Amino acid sequence: MNPNLEQRLSRLPPRTASPFRQLLTHSQISEETVELILDAGELAGDRNRLIGFAAGFLHLRAQGVAVHDVIRMAKAQKRRVNLAWSPARWKAEHERLSRAETLYRLAAQQVDYDMTRYAAHLPVRFPGYLIRNSRRLGMEGLRQRHCVASYHDRLLAGSCAIASVFLDKTRWTVELRLCPDDARPLQIAQIKSRHNGLPSAAVTDAIHHMLGVERQRRSDDAVHESQRLYLENLRRILPVLREQQIRSITVSFDGSGDSGSIEHIAFDGPLSQEAFDALPVTYLATGRIFDDGVWRSTVTPTAGTMHEAIDALTYDYLEETGVDWYNCDGGYGELEINVTRGTVELQVSVRYSESHLEYSGTYAIETGEAL
Repeated sequence: MNPNLEQRLSRLPPRTASPFRQLLTHSQISEETVELILDAGELAGDRNRLIGFAAGFLHLRAQGVAVHDVIRMAKAQKRRVNLAWSPARWKAEHERLSRAETLYRLAAQQVDYDMTRYAAHLPVRFPGYLIRNSRRLGMEGLRQRHCVASYHDRLLAGSCAIASVFLDKTRWTVELRLCPDDARPLQIAQIKSRHNGLPSAAVTDAIHHMLGVERQRRSDDAVHESQRLYLENLRRILPVLREQQIRSITVSFDGSGDSGSIEHIAFDGPLSQEAFDALPVTYLATGRIFDDGVWRSTVTPTAGTMHEAIDALTYDYLEETGVDWYNCDGGYGELEINVTRGTVELQVSVRYSESHLEYSGTYAIETGEAL
């Protein structure tokens, strides 16, 4: 056995190390696999569940989940892991860590982007700069802790541009796109700060003004149509649910790394899952069209299934919150429909892989004196 591996095993409790030694003696597991499992335990700060995780590790590998790559990348990037992660979470972590590796790789390269067409429509000077090469792109993602590196191919193709803009001591990453409208040749597609933070209306207006880009607003009708559409769809499906004696519904969702999805729709009622999902309902489906220089919302009555309607209203509600639950570390949560009471509740949690001390204070309770 590799002396280094034996030394690592010797530091484990005997009841944990012994099964690994037996498996290695009978060549039923490789030294490389044991090294990775031990790495995972160290990254998780958990040595008590290594035997159970070993079984999970091998099962995940057999299912095509790149858990081994996640452990390697997490070790290299000094990131923590959790031995109890689900297959979906291991896959999400693989995407997130892969993007981080891409950021480091881009930061070490010098691939140039042709920004001539975009620069022609921007002020000669503004508080910031256009990102003109992969090194700058990689550094932007590392500073801002978001997934701007995924735009590398689009920047090479010239289909968008990225600017780093400074406003009130805050760095904002701005995506720019060209428009076929000569009167409005440039538009701002999105604005994000650190950890994909969203700008206020005042910041959005200020950045548009700073870059000389006319802000394209949706019509009042479109705004009205898009607000609280999930409630209208709930009103449409509620009678069907009550008719089928469904008492409650719980929708679980999870996201990270530029993507997110509904993972499971559970319900309390007498139907089978298949029968519940296939219940016929009519709901309002949303869409967007670019009409006369303005993005307009469309709302179309659609004949579909209960599963499709719940999917649609959940995504609409999440969109309305403005919470970024699908980029970088992402987030998760549940939407609960209490059919009996006729209520809906949404809870969204956001993950962060690092923390910053924003405030610290100690006071004497009796006197209020700062200590």
